Amino acid sequence: MHAVLTNFGSMGDVLPFVALAVELRRHGHRPVLALPPAFAPLARSHGVEFVPVGADLRGAQDDITQALLVSPEHIGAADQLQTLFTPLAQGLPRMLEDLRAACVGADVLISGRVQPAARMVHDLTGIPFVSVYVEHSGSGGGHPAFLEAVRRIINPVRVGAGLPPFHNPLVDAESPQLVLYAMSQHVRPPPRDWPGHHHMVGYFFLDGDVLGWEPPAELRDILAGGEPPLFFTFGSLKHEDPDAFTELLVEAAQGAGRRAIIQRGGSGLARKPLPPGFLAVDGMLPYAWLFPRVASVVHHSGAGTCALAFRAGVPQVLVPHAYDQFLWADLAHARGCAPAPLPAAQLTAARLAEAIQESLASPRIRDAAASVGERVRTEQGLLVARQHVEALLARLGHARPSPGARPGQSAPGADDWGDAAAPGARRLSALERQRARRRDD
Repeated sequence: MHAVLTNFGSMGDVLPFVALAVELRRHGHRPVLALPPAFAPLARSHGVEFVPVGADLRGAQDDITQALLVSPEHIGAADQLQTLFTPLAQGLPRMLEDLRAACVGADVLISGRVQPAARMVHDLTGIPFVSVYVEHSGSGGGHPAFLEAVRRIINPVRVGAGLPPFHNPLVDAESPQLVLYAMSQHVRPPPRDWPGHHHMVGYFFLDGDVLGWEPPAELRDILAGGEPPLFFTFGSLKHEDPDAFTELLVEAAQGAGRRAIIQRGGSGLARKPLPPGFLAVDGMLPYAWLFPRVASVVHHSGAGTCALAFRAGVPQVLVPHAYDQFLWADLAHARGCAPAPLPAAQLTAARLAEAIQESLASPRIRDAAASVGERVRTEQGLLVARQHVEALLARLGHARPSPGARPGQSAPGADDWGDAAAPGARRLSALERQRARRRDD
């Protein structure tokens, strides 16, 4: 199987597709990662073919996120959103051209939801198409102004390519053939009325970065120097005043009576010297190695960071900033793995210190986090996802499954939340109910 895997967005949006590409390659398939140019080193470091798609829009992405953080009212104004999204709209035609070229000769296109060109390539070429959700499916999609702004970006390109416009691009752009949710049923239980081609398979974890990795001496020292420290990370998010934000984190940790590790991340936190008992770390860290060794993870509620914290069974303190982070924070709290979320706009050192203390002292949170971790660790998201893709292509006659695969069968412990043999009318009805729910969110 020659599979093209694509998505758009931050590192957290891309890493699950790298993990799936590695899984496909391990089982004799030929994966190609078709991603924005900045991700070329990541793909090649894992031995996966890479094709650049579109221009480097990281600056535009950062500007959009920052604007929504500073002025959240933008989400309710289609004209203002369209202005923010202008660089994305300008870059979409090239994205479509590059992705279509990358799919020449491929057996299947596997795409994340935030890659707007993928469904267009499927509609134009007929290539078998798999949608993968790695983020919460309710992210922003229910707001009329947001939907209108997205329509203004996507529909002109669709119409220009000879395709009909979408009413709701965030739902209509899904694959009509196979939709996979790379998340745990133990964190986000799926609805029972899903169409037969929708499947919750489990998280996609990229664990290869742990193999052969040696922690630097200062990291080993702080982990071995007493009670487990806190770990602060806010991913690729950028803060207006990273020095002030760092001071808030330090004050909160001190208020909770704990040492802490601060990942500098996209904001460049901890640029100034930190007090004793604190360590600043640069670059990417293998969270699968680190999280089980810390007392609590304080983070922005990104989907990928939440997934790794759930698997580690570690308490979390959630500071959502934007997008679907609020929804993941609510889910973590609902599962008992974290105190009530602290939205970034309302964050103070005192509130954060109190939440940290609760995450450390509450037996309920500690036990719930451990229980969720045990269940998440039983799932085999990558294996189940690969089998679903192989089964789709076997049904369509486009490619053979890998040796030993059993098309159409889920791995032990996986749940099929839809009836693949359901009549077409019933499946369409379920899909329409799902779309109606999303419009109402």
